[in-house]
Amino acid sequence: MAFRQATNLVSRGKYTSWRPSLVKSALSAHIPAIASTPFMARSMSATRPDPKETASAIISIVPGESMVAKTGTVLLSAAVAAYMVSKEVYIVDAEFYEMLTIFGAYYIWYLGGRDGAIEYFNERKATMKKVLETARHDHKAVVKERIDHISKLSDVVDVTKGLYDMSKDIARLEAETYELKQKVAFSSEVKGMLDSWVRYEASVREAQQRRLVEAVISKIEAGLEDPKVQQSILNQCVSDVESLAKSARA
Repeated sequence: MAFRQATNLVSRGKYTSWRPSLVKSALSAHIPAIASTPFMARSMSATRPDPKETASAIISIVPGESMVAKTGTVLLSAAVAAYMVSKEVYIVDAEFYEMLTIFGAYYIWYLGGRDGAIEYFNERKATMKKVLETARHDHKAVVKERIDHISKLSDVVDVTKGLYDMSKDIARLEAETYELKQKVAFSSEVKGMLDSWVRYEASVREAQQRRLVEAVISKIEAGLEDPKVQQSILNQCVSDVESLAKSARA
Protein backbone atom coordinates (compact mmCIF):
# COMPACT_ATOMS: atom_id res chain seq x y z
CA MET A 1 0.00 0.00 0.00
CA ALA A 2 2.83 2.44 0.84
CA PHE A 3 4.55 1.61 -2.43
CA ARG A 4 1.32 2.22 -4.37
CA GLN A 5 0.82 5.60 -2.69
CA ALA A 6 4.44 6.54 -3.39
CA THR A 7 4.05 5.56 -7.03
CA ASN A 8 0.93 7.71 -7.32
CA LEU A 9 2.77 10.68 -5.82
CA VAL A 10 5.69 10.23 -8.19
CA SER A 11 3.32 10.05 -11.16
CA ARG A 12 1.83 13.38 -10.05
CA GLY A 13 5.30 14.95 -9.85
CA LYS A 14 5.19 15.83 -6.15
CA TYR A 15 8.15 13.71 -5.00
CA THR A 16 11.11 13.59 -7.34
CA SER A 17 13.98 13.89 -4.90
CA TRP A 18 15.71 11.78 -2.27
CA ARG A 19 13.50 11.15 0.80
CA PRO A 20 15.44 9.38 3.58
CA SER A 21 12.43 9.62 5.88
CA LEU A 22 10.42 7.38 3.56
CA VAL A 23 13.21 4.81 3.50
CA LYS A 24 13.40 4.91 7.29
CA SER A 25 9.63 4.50 7.61
CA ALA A 26 9.63 1.60 5.14
CA LEU A 27 12.44 -0.13 7.03
CA SER A 28 10.71 0.41 10.38
CA ALA A 29 7.43 -0.93 8.94
CA HIS A 30 8.72 -4.14 7.32
CA ILE A 31 12.05 -5.17 8.86
CA PRO A 32 10.75 -5.83 12.45
CA ALA A 33 7.91 -8.01 11.18
CA ILE A 34 10.32 -10.02 9.07
CA ALA A 35 12.90 -10.33 11.84
CA SER A 36 10.25 -11.63 14.25
CA THR A 37 9.43 -14.69 12.16
CA PRO A 38 10.83 -18.09 13.22
CA PHE A 39 12.39 -18.60 9.79
CA MET A 40 14.55 -15.46 10.20
CA ALA A 41 15.57 -16.52 13.69
CA ARG A 42 16.58 -19.90 12.31
CA SER A 43 18.64 -18.27 9.53
CA MET A 44 20.36 -15.90 12.01
CA SER A 45 21.30 -18.78 14.27
CA ALA A 46 22.64 -20.85 11.37
CA THR A 47 26.17 -20.61 10.04
CA ARG A 48 26.99 -18.21 7.23
CA PRO A 49 26.72 -19.80 3.76
CA ASP A 50 29.68 -20.31 1.50
CA PRO A 51 30.37 -17.25 -0.75
CA LYS A 52 30.74 -19.53 -3.75
CA GLU A 53 27.29 -20.99 -3.16
CA THR A 54 25.85 -17.49 -2.73
CA ALA A 55 27.45 -16.37 -5.98
CA SER A 56 26.15 -19.46 -7.77
CA ALA A 57 22.66 -18.82 -6.41
CA ILE A 58 22.76 -15.19 -7.59
CA ILE A 59 23.99 -16.24 -11.03
CA SER A 60 21.30 -18.93 -11.28
CA ILE A 61 18.63 -16.26 -10.71
CA VAL A 62 19.61 -14.49 -13.92
CA PRO A 63 17.68 -15.97 -16.90
CA GLY A 64 19.73 -17.81 -19.50
CA GLU A 65 21.19 -21.22 -20.15
CA SER A 66 24.90 -20.26 -20.39
CA MET A 67 27.19 -17.64 -18.91
CA VAL A 68 27.19 -15.74 -22.20
CA ALA A 69 23.39 -15.60 -22.23
CA LYS A 70 23.29 -14.55 -18.57
CA THR A 71 25.90 -11.83 -19.22
CA GLY A 72 23.92 -10.58 -22.20
CA THR A 73 20.77 -10.45 -20.09
CA VAL A 74 22.51 -8.42 -17.38
CA LEU A 75 24.05 -5.99 -19.90
CA LEU A 76 20.74 -5.59 -21.71
CA SER A 77 18.92 -4.91 -18.44
CA ALA A 78 21.56 -2.37 -17.41
CA ALA A 79 21.34 -0.65 -20.81
CA VAL A 80 17.55 -0.47 -20.64
CA ALA A 81 17.71 0.89 -17.09
CA ALA A 82 20.31 3.50 -18.07
CA TYR A 83 18.25 4.52 -21.07
CA MET A 84 15.10 4.87 -18.98
CA VAL A 85 16.93 6.94 -16.35
CA SER A 86 18.61 9.15 -18.97
CA LYS A 87 15.33 9.82 -20.73
CA GLU A 88 13.58 10.38 -17.39
CA VAL A 89 11.17 7.57 -18.16
CA TYR A 90 11.85 6.24 -14.68
CA ILE A 91 13.18 8.48 -11.89
CA VAL A 92 15.44 7.03 -9.21
CA ASP A 93 14.19 8.61 -6.01
CA ALA A 94 13.30 7.69 -2.45
CA GLU A 95 10.38 5.56 -3.57
CA PHE A 96 12.72 3.47 -5.71
CA TYR A 97 14.97 2.78 -2.73
CA GLU A 98 11.91 2.05 -0.60
CA MET A 99 10.74 -0.47 -3.16
CA LEU A 100 14.25 -1.93 -3.34
CA THR A 101 14.36 -2.20 0.46
CA ILE A 102 10.98 -3.90 0.61
CA PHE A 103 11.84 -6.44 -2.06
CA GLY A 104 15.24 -6.99 -0.45
CA ALA A 105 13.58 -7.66 2.89
CA TYR A 106 11.18 -10.08 1.22
CA TYR A 107 14.09 -11.80 -0.48
CA ILE A 108 15.94 -12.13 2.84
CA TRP A 109 12.78 -13.54 4.40
CA TYR A 110 12.50 -16.00 1.50
CA LEU A 111 16.11 -17.12 1.89
CA GLY A 112 15.69 -17.55 5.65
CA GLY A 113 12.38 -19.39 5.52
CA ARG A 114 12.87 -21.50 2.43
CA ASP A 115 14.61 -24.37 4.24
CA GLY A 116 12.07 -24.38 7.06
CA ALA A 117 9.17 -24.33 4.60
CA ILE A 118 10.72 -27.14 2.58
CA GLU A 119 11.26 -29.16 5.75
CA TYR A 120 7.68 -28.49 6.88
CA PHE A 121 6.20 -29.56 3.55
CA ASN A 122 8.46 -32.61 3.47
CA GLU A 123 7.20 -33.58 6.92
CA ARG A 124 3.62 -33.08 5.76
CA LYS A 125 4.35 -35.15 2.68
CA ALA A 126 5.91 -37.92 4.79
CA THR A 127 2.93 -37.86 7.17
CA MET A 128 0.42 -38.10 4.32
CA LYS A 129 2.48 -40.85 2.69
CA LYS A 130 2.57 -42.78 5.96
CA VAL A 131 -1.19 -42.40 6.42
CA LEU A 132 -1.83 -43.56 2.86
CA GLU A 133 0.52 -46.54 3.24
CA THR A 134 -1.15 -47.50 6.51
CA ALA A 135 -4.57 -47.26 4.87
CA ARG A 136 -3.33 -49.35 1.96
CA HIS A 137 -1.95 -52.06 4.28
CA ASP A 138 -5.19 -52.08 6.26
CA HIS A 139 -7.20 -52.36 3.06
CA LYS A 140 -5.01 -55.23 1.86
CA ALA A 141 -5.46 -57.00 5.20
CA VAL A 142 -9.24 -56.59 5.03
CA VAL A 143 -9.35 -57.84 1.44
CA LYS A 144 -7.16 -60.84 2.33
CA GLU A 145 -9.36 -61.67 5.30
CA ARG A 146 -12.41 -61.44 3.08
CA ILE A 147 -10.80 -63.72 0.49
CA ASP A 148 -9.93 -66.27 3.20
CA HIS A 149 -13.48 -66.14 4.51
CA ILE A 150 -14.92 -66.65 1.03
CA SER A 151 -12.48 -69.48 0.27
CA LYS A 152 -13.99 -71.42 3.17
CA LEU A 153 -17.27 -71.43 1.26
CA SER A 154 -15.82 -73.28 -1.74
CA ASP A 155 -18.50 -76.01 -1.53
CA VAL A 156 -21.32 -73.49 -1.63
CA VAL A 157 -22.01 -74.44 -5.27
CA ASP A 158 -22.70 -78.09 -4.43
CA VAL A 159 -24.79 -77.11 -1.43
CA THR A 160 -26.76 -74.69 -3.59
CA LYS A 161 -27.35 -77.38 -6.22
CA GLY A 162 -28.54 -79.81 -3.53
CA LEU A 163 -30.87 -77.20 -2.08
CA TYR A 164 -32.16 -76.41 -5.57
CA ASP A 165 -32.92 -80.10 -6.24
CA MET A 166 -34.57 -80.37 -2.84
CA SER A 167 -36.66 -77.29 -3.54
CA LYS A 168 -37.76 -78.82 -6.86
CA ASP A 169 -38.78 -82.04 -5.08
CA ILE A 170 -40.64 -80.05 -2.44
CA ALA A 171 -42.43 -78.06 -5.14
CA ARG A 172 -43.37 -81.28 -6.97
CA LEU A 173 -44.68 -82.90 -3.77
CA GLU A 174 -46.63 -79.77 -2.92
CA ALA A 175 -48.18 -79.83 -6.40
CA GLU A 176 -49.12 -83.51 -6.03
CA THR A 177 -50.52 -82.86 -2.56
CA TYR A 178 -52.60 -79.98 -3.88
CA GLU A 179 -53.87 -82.16 -6.73
CA LEU A 180 -54.82 -84.95 -4.31
CA LYS A 181 -56.57 -82.46 -2.06
CA GLN A 182 -58.56 -81.21 -5.02
CA LYS A 183 -59.48 -84.77 -5.98
CA VAL A 184 -60.53 -85.59 -2.42
CA ALA A 185 -62.59 -82.42 -2.23
CA PHE A 186 -64.24 -83.21 -5.56
CA SER A 187 -64.93 -86.80 -4.48
CA SER A 188 -66.40 -85.59 -1.20
CA GLU A 189 -68.60 -83.13 -3.03
CA VAL A 190 -69.77 -85.80 -5.49
CA LYS A 191 -70.38 -88.28 -2.65
CA GLY A 192 -72.38 -85.70 -0.74
CA MET A 193 -74.46 -84.98 -3.82
CA LEU A 194 -75.07 -88.71 -4.45
CA ASP A 195 -75.99 -89.26 -0.79
CA SER A 196 -78.47 -86.43 -1.00
CA TRP A 197 -80.03 -88.00 -4.10
CA VAL A 198 -80.17 -91.43 -2.38
CA ARG A 199 -81.85 -89.90 0.65
CA TYR A 200 -84.26 -88.07 -1.59
CA GLU A 201 -85.14 -91.27 -3.50
CA ALA A 202 -85.52 -93.22 -0.22
CA SER A 203 -87.83 -90.56 1.15
CA VAL A 204 -89.82 -90.62 -2.10
CA ARG A 205 -90.11 -94.45 -1.96
CA GLU A 206 -91.15 -94.36 1.68
CA ALA A 207 -93.80 -91.78 0.87
CA GLN A 208 -95.06 -93.89 -2.05
CA GLN A 209 -95.14 -97.07 0.10
CA ARG A 210 -96.89 -95.22 2.89
CA ARG A 211 -99.49 -93.90 0.47
CA LEU A 212 -99.88 -97.40 -1.03
CA VAL A 213 -100.31 -99.00 2.39
CA GLU A 214 -102.76 -96.34 3.42
CA ALA A 215 -104.68 -96.85 0.17
CA VAL A 216 -104.77 -100.64 0.65
CA ILE A 217 -105.82 -100.34 4.30
CA SER A 218 -108.48 -97.81 3.46
CA LYS A 219 -109.74 -100.06 0.64
CA ILE A 220 -109.80 -103.10 2.97
CA GLU A 221 -111.57 -101.15 5.66
CA ALA A 222 -114.06 -99.92 3.10
CA GLY A 223 -114.59 -103.52 1.89
CA LEU A 224 -115.06 -104.82 5.45
CA GLU A 225 -117.81 -102.35 6.02
CA ASP A 226 -119.83 -104.05 3.25
CA PRO A 227 -122.34 -106.59 4.78
CA LYS A 228 -121.85 -109.05 1.96
CA VAL A 229 -118.16 -109.14 2.50
CA GLN A 230 -118.64 -109.55 6.24
CA GLN A 231 -121.09 -112.44 5.65
CA SER A 232 -118.72 -114.16 3.23
CA ILE A 233 -115.84 -113.76 5.67
CA LEU A 234 -118.00 -115.16 8.47
CA ASN A 235 -119.08 -118.11 6.34
CA GLN A 236 -115.46 -118.74 5.40
CA CYS A 237 -114.46 -118.70 9.03
CA VAL A 238 -117.23 -121.10 10.00
CA SER A 239 -116.28 -123.51 7.23
CA ASP A 240 -112.67 -123.36 8.31
CA VAL A 241 -113.62 -124.11 11.90
CA GLU A 242 -115.77 -127.06 10.86
CA SER A 243 -113.00 -128.46 8.71
CA LEU A 244 -110.60 -128.16 11.60
CA ALA A 245 -113.10 -129.89 13.91
CA LYS A 246 -113.55 -132.74 11.46
CA SER A 247 -109.88 -133.20 11.08
CA ALA A 248 -109.49 -133.24 14.86
CA ARG A 249 -112.14 -136.00 15.22
CA ALA A 250 -110.57 -138.16 12.61
